Amino acid sequence: MVTNICYVVNAVSETSVPATIGTAITDHTNFSVDILAWFDAKSFEGDDRVGLTCLNARRNKFGIDSSTYRRAHNELERYDLIQAHHNHSGSFAKLLGYGLGIPLVSREGNTRNGFTRKGRIANGLTNGLADRIVPNSRAVYESFTRWERALIDEEDVEIIPNGVDLVRIEDARASDYDLRDRLDIPEGALVVGTAAILTEQKAIDVLIKGLGSANERSEQRLDLVIAGDGPARAELEALSDRLGVREQVHFLGMVDRFTVYQLLTRIDIYAMPSRWEGFASAAVEALGAGNPCVFSDIDPFLLPYKNVSLFHRVDDADDLASRLAELAEDSNLRDQYGKRGRQLVEENYTLEAVAGEYADLYANVLEEKRTSN
Repeated sequence: MVTNICYVVNAVSETSVPATIGTAITDHTNFSVDILAWFDAKSFEGDDRVGLTCLNARRNKFGIDSSTYRRAHNELERYDLIQAHHNHSGSFAKLLGYGLGIPLVSREGNTRNGFTRKGRIANGLTNGLADRIVPNSRAVYESFTRWERALIDEEDVEIIPNGVDLVRIEDARASDYDLRDRLDIPEGALVVGTAAILTEQKAIDVLIKGLGSANERSEQRLDLVIAGDGPARAELEALSDRLGVREQVHFLGMVDRFTVYQLLTRIDIYAMPSRWEGFASAAVEALGAGNPCVFSDIDPFLLPYKNVSLFHRVDDADDLASRLAELAEDSNLRDQYGKRGRQLVEENYTLEAVAGEYADLYANVLEEKRTSN
């Protein structure tokens, strides 16, 4: 018998991690996942196999009204288990699910410095209702405040990372996509790539400065390709102009996920200098594509990838430049780190493996609920 799970999210789109995980669980386990989006829903890879409902909730002060509450209640009561993914919708889902007597899982995808105060309070208080708390990294769990930990049982915490779709990465590698020709990158230049929403968190300003310094200290030319858009884009373009590196910095803007995979399979080095993260799917996808990677030395990168990547001090563009130059001047080193990262992903971060971990978790939670009734 198939057990039905509902993922509750604020919004879902082609790049949403819950959509990727839910599709993998539906494809590779005996559990079936549907997604309930609170505000917005757009198409994604796998939406032909994962049920999708959108409440189109009003964006008022509280993001809920009586109609939204009734619709959410009627949707959720049909499921065997509810998994909350985002602070706003997840807090309401946990309250509704608890009232319905449905087993609850709260997935935690970001460190607490990525939360608003209101979001942290709502999520932390309702986590006390959940049967399991599932951070996607050790760093996310360690960012819980003292009062958040006091409301949950540590035995109910299980860390499950995001997974990498290696099949789609290899499909992207085999596709007809000439990055260098599209961006007029000169022959002989090495390409540093990154994929991110352009915000303060991602520290792309540090990467642009680091690229400029790396080109000054190395005879090997480096170009930077940035996939993504966001509120900091104009400022980052202006920074490239001021530093005199605009010709070597290429902004792709917002692209679909498959194009990101095409990018990852055609660059020479991947860099992510984030100031904070929860898990960062783009980072593990870059490793899965076989790229040598340079990350900031924050715990979400350092703890899982310390043996397969190079690291620089947070906000230190000069240190980042040293790491980029080190890889640029040594093709054997690039090859060595690229193979290490790919092997780590194959062993620990495939979608099939992650789906299996969730399936085991759900089976245990449901069994506990049955035996306690």
